Amino acid sequence: MIGRALSLLAALVLLGSACDGPIRGRRSTARDAIPAIYKSMEDAFQKGDAEAIARTYTEDAEWYVPEAPVIKGRSAIAQAWKDNLGSGGNRLRIDVAEVEENGDRAHEVGRFTISAPDGAVLSAGKYLVIWARQPDGEWKTHRDIFNWDIPPRPTLAASTR
Repeated sequence: MIGRALSLLAALVLLGSACDGPIRGRRSTARDAIPAIYKSMEDAFQKGDAEAIARTYTEDAEWYVPEAPVIKGRSAIAQAWKDNLGSGGNRLRIDVAEVEENGDRAHEVGRFTISAPDGAVLSAGKYLVIWARQPDGEWKTHRDIFNWDIPPRPTLAASTR
């Protein structure tokens, strides 16, 4: 009986170690991964690093921005971030309200606030993101839509045109 139990235990250990390698990265749940991704995104936003933000999107991502055509693809999304970030300095805060995962897809709902270095709120809103787990186990934004509660203030240059 002990021999049979040890054989079963050994088989389970071997099975577990055989499975550990290829799916190690896949163990990250969306609920665990998303806050870390947003932390890096917030840091990149403050630095004005649009490329780092764009890397959080899938290659075929779509970004649904208010009052604009859909922005399709990671490179177009990177350019849109570049056009809006400037050299950085402002802060982005993302508050995740809900994450629901189903296999290699997840959807998430939350709110965001963008503030000036002095703390003044520049804009705020809510969003819905569809995440896709990549073959390496990494979660990336696949579809992203948001709407303003506080639209961005027009810049002085835009208001004098």
